[in-house]
Amino acid sequence: MKENTRLACTIFLLLLLFAQGTALAQGDVIRLHVIANSNSVADQRLKEEVRDKIVTELGPIFAGMEQRDVAAWIIANQSILANLASSVLTAAGEECLVQVKFQVEDYPVRAYQARTYPEGKYRSVQVILGEGQGRNWWCLLFPPLCFVNETMTEGACGEQEVEVRFWLWEKISVLIQGLFSGSE
Repeated sequence: MKENTRLACTIFLLLLLFAQGTALAQGDVIRLHVIANSNSVADQRLKEEVRDKIVTELGPIFAGMEQRDVAAWIIANQSILANLASSVLTAAGEECLVQVKFQVEDYPVRAYQARTYPEGKYRSVQVILGEGQGRNWWCLLFPPLCFVNETMTEGACGEQEVEVRFWLWEKISVLIQGLFSGSE
């Protein structure tokens, strides 16, 4: 019994060290992050056109989906996102590389309409145009809250309580409870 307890504690501490800093601020959120080739007026305009194309085309598709379905769709269809962006660039007479990545990124506090999303790590679809050296733009792809003119900065909606949950911690707690409840 004593060795099981030590083993469980050791595993717990190792997992805790491994998971440090990996918790998502909002597990059910997927952000869209479009990064312009440069800060030139033309590249910034193209970034906005790419954003509009993606939001217009994918908004209706994602509206009826759950978050896990949206994530699976994005993983399976990154080429569709790249093609949407490329079509905008081609129509404008530009030819540059488009990269699409689905990963976890850090974001600052952001308010969309009356809801504030805290600073932290979020699942994110990055659409990088060309060199990706220009200013960027982001919104919530899921739940669909990509309103170009309605985003606000920190503090615009007042104080809101945010619940932070750690997926790994919850799984470890269940594991430890199972270890100790089975020894009686």
